[in-house]
Amino acid sequence: MFKKKPKKYVVKFTPDEVRLLLTALLWFRNKVVRAGKPTEDINELILMITK
Repeated sequence: MFKKKPKKYVVKFTPDEVRLLLTALLWFRNKVVRAGKPTEDINELILMITK
């Protein structure tokens, strides 16, 4: 009948956690690029974190 809106969550990271998360995402993105797979979703996450 009525569609429920998905809940939105806000997660706050310390600068050290942001640096660690970015390092891990960039490492994973490079691995995906080497495998020849698309990286659009990973790129979006990286952009979200850096804003």
